[in-house]
Amino acid sequence: MSTAIRYLRMHLHLPDRSRRAIGYLSQYGDILRASFDADYIADPARPTLSLALRGEREDDTRAILAAPHDARLVQLGGRWPAWFANLLPEGHNRERLARERRCSPDDEFELLAAAGHDLMGAIEVEPVPAREGIPDVVRHWHTALGLDVLEPGFVEEPVEDAAALPGVVTKFSAVQDGRRYVVRRHGQAGAFILKLPTARHPELVANEMAGYRLCGALGLACAQARIIARADAELPEQVPFGQILAVPRFDRGPEGQRIHMEEFAQALQYPPQHKYGREMVRDYATMLQVLDRYSARPVPDVREFMGRFVAFILMGNTDAHLKNWALLYPDARQPVLAPLYDPVCVSALFAEVGPNDYAVNRAIDTRLRAFGWDQLEAMLKAARLLRVPNLLRIARQLVRQAQADWPALLQEAPPAVRASVSERLAGGVALAA
Repeated sequence: MSTAIRYLRMHLHLPDRSRRAIGYLSQYGDILRASFDADYIADPARPTLSLALRGEREDDTRAILAAPHDARLVQLGGRWPAWFANLLPEGHNRERLARERRCSPDDEFELLAAAGHDLMGAIEVEPVPAREGIPDVVRHWHTALGLDVLEPGFVEEPVEDAAALPGVVTKFSAVQDGRRYVVRRHGQAGAFILKLPTARHPELVANEMAGYRLCGALGLACAQARIIARADAELPEQVPFGQILAVPRFDRGPEGQRIHMEEFAQALQYPPQHKYGREMVRDYATMLQVLDRYSARPVPDVREFMGRFVAFILMGNTDAHLKNWALLYPDARQPVLAPLYDPVCVSALFAEVGPNDYAVNRAIDTRLRAFGWDQLEAMLKAARLLRVPNLLRIARQLVRQAQADWPALLQEAPPAVRASVSERLAGGVALAA
C-alpha cells in the first residue's frame, strides 16, 4: 500500500457569503475519512454539516466530530461514509463525471475531488498545495492507527464546470445567461438543474411537470420548475429531445449564494444503494420526528410532509425515496423542510416497460395502494406527533381537494399520467376510496 496520503480541504459557505474551512477529507490506501478542525469542533455556534453529526448535547456533538473510529466519519473499501457518498451522482451522470476526471466510476475520492466546486448545498472541497504539508488533524488520526504516513499525495484541481448532482436521470448543472441556460459556466457554481427525458420514456419531462402542477394545486411548496426548449440550453452533448426541464436550485440564493442542504438519506445515514430505506412507515415516521424536533418551523413542516405523502400516493409517485426528500439550512444551523422535487408519476411508466422492470417501484405501489387511514394514523402516532386527529382531518381535505381539482389539470398531462392518476382518484388507492 502506498504511504502517500491524499486530502481535500472542506469548506462550508455561510449566509453572509463568506466561506469557512471546517476540516479535511482524506484517503490513505482504501481508507476514506472526514476530519474536522479543532475550532469547528469547539464552536457551539458551528454551521451544521449534518444532523447525523449532532448529538443530544453539545459534548456529544464534539465527541462525534472528534471520534477516531465512527463509521459516520471513516470507511474502508475505497468508499466514502454515507453522508459524503450521497453527494456523488449515479448512473450516466456518474460515468460522465468519471470520464471528465479520467478515473474509474468507483474511485469515490477522485469523483468528489472532480466536482468539488459544485456540490449539493454549501459544501465545497478542493485540494491543498503539497508544499503546505500534511495537516496535523489528518496526520494525527492516521498515525494514531499505526499507519506510516510519509508524504502527501498529489490531487488535481476540480474539473472546470464539473458538478455532482445526485440521481439517475441525466441532468446538468447550469447558469442562466440572458434567456439561455449554459452548462459551460467557467467555474461558476450552477444555479439550475437541467433534466432530460430518456429514450425509454420520452414524456418524462412532461410527466414530472404535470406532477409539479398537481402538487402545486394542493398548496404544497414545490421547486419552481419549467419546461424549456432544447434550443434554449447549451449542452455539452447532442440530445434527441425537444424539451428539457429547468429547475432552479433551492440550495442556491438569488445572487448565487450557496445554501446548505442535505437529503434525508444523509441525515438518516443511508448509503445511496439503500435509498429506499428499511421500511417505509418506520422511515417516514422517523422523518416526521426529525421535523417535529429539529425544524425551525415544525408545525407547517410536519403538515407539508404529510401533504406530500398523501399527494404522492394519489399521483403514483413510488420513487419518493430518502434521496428525494431534503432538509434546507437557510441560517446554516437549523433545518427546514426543503421544497418538493422530483414528483414523477412512476406508475404511469409501468405500462411502457416489461412486467419485470421497476420491480422495487411496483412493490412500493402495491403497498401504497393498500395504505389506508388506519395506517396513516399509525404512522403519525409512531412519530409521536401531537394533534394527530387534526392532521388526519387536513389529509382528508387534501384528498377531497385533489379529487375536485386534479381532473381539469390532468387534461394537459401525458395520456399515461392522466389515466394512471384518474384511476387512483376514483378509488384505485385506499385513501381515495
